[in-house]
Amino acid sequence: MVGSGVARWNPGGTFSGRGARRVAFTAVVVGILLGCGSLPFGTPADPAASGMLLLRSGDLPGAAAECEKLVASNPDSIDGAVCLSYTKFLAGDYPGADAVLSAVESKAGDKAGEIKLRRALVAVQAKDFNKVKELGVASGLPEGELLAAEAHLMDLEADQAMPLFEKLQSEPDAVGETARTYHAMIKSGDQHKGTLAEANALWALGNRANAVTSVEESLKALPEDDRDKSIQILLWAGRAATSGHPEITMRLLEDTFPPEGQQWRYQATRAVGLVAEGKFDDAKVIFDGLKAATDTPQDGVADAVATACALTTPEVAKELVAGMESAAVARCLYQAGATEAAKTQSSDGPLKRFLEGN
Repeated sequence: MVGSGVARWNPGGTFSGRGARRVAFTAVVVGILLGCGSLPFGTPADPAASGMLLLRSGDLPGAAAECEKLVASNPDSIDGAVCLSYTKFLAGDYPGADAVLSAVESKAGDKAGEIKLRRALVAVQAKDFNKVKELGVASGLPEGELLAAEAHLMDLEADQAMPLFEKLQSEPDAVGETARTYHAMIKSGDQHKGTLAEANALWALGNRANAVTSVEESLKALPEDDRDKSIQILLWAGRAATSGHPEITMRLLEDTFPPEGQQWRYQATRAVGLVAEGKFDDAKVIFDGLKAATDTPQDGVADAVATACALTTPEVAKELVAGMESAAVARCLYQAGATEAAKTQSSDGPLKRFLEGN
């Protein structure tokens, strides 16, 4: 999400409004820290560097083989362990990814905190939230402590989450802003804002269906003069559509007026919900109108269309994104099962190379 969501349609961030700079926080940390971006990999002749090049080209088995070679020849290699754990992570082998990282943790020196953070991120995907709490705090890194605080909040342990949020409020950028937003919602004394904080933690840690179903009444109960109410309703309406609950999307939209400048987003969210309900013709009318409007942010409309196409059949997905080309379009076509269309409508980049290699 960018800014307050005026120019984009994206239900993935943890908060909207003042907290919108946290853009899919966990995904960002995964990409930077779990994905080898923070450790040097030497020259392309280095097996770890070669493994990453293969990974970027979409060759997961080839990358895994290169990193296996490095770990076999040098069991103490931090670079090799990080690379190998990432290939296992992408393959869904979370116990294997954690075991590789755990084996080098004591040898990682000043990188031990990053190894613990990587392990905490693996634990998020494995849904081992006690380990998320333990490793997040043990990492000594703000990102890890924020993950741990969210895990405590998700388990209704606000008394253990709050000291971490208080500590993190002075951190810069997304971590500090997210911590301040959580802290303010919990300290408000408003039970509905407390429920929203818990739901946001559920969402951030991947428990999305439960987050959506827990939040509807609290959203409706927010005071009408709360300046963030309509934005929060739009945010959660979009999340509901992408989490298998379009009926919640429609109920939320019935109870709100779009904030100023966000009428297009209201309509785009409604169209995504209609696609999720199987009402493609009605959704297409809305999307076509948004595409034709001269005062509508077309990047935001494209985001919404790409999101909708991943919620339907390959045939409908192809019709929705006809004439569009981007990584988001290709990703949604791939998720919808339209692999060949995804290849032709992908913009140049790692995703296109991955699709062409499969």
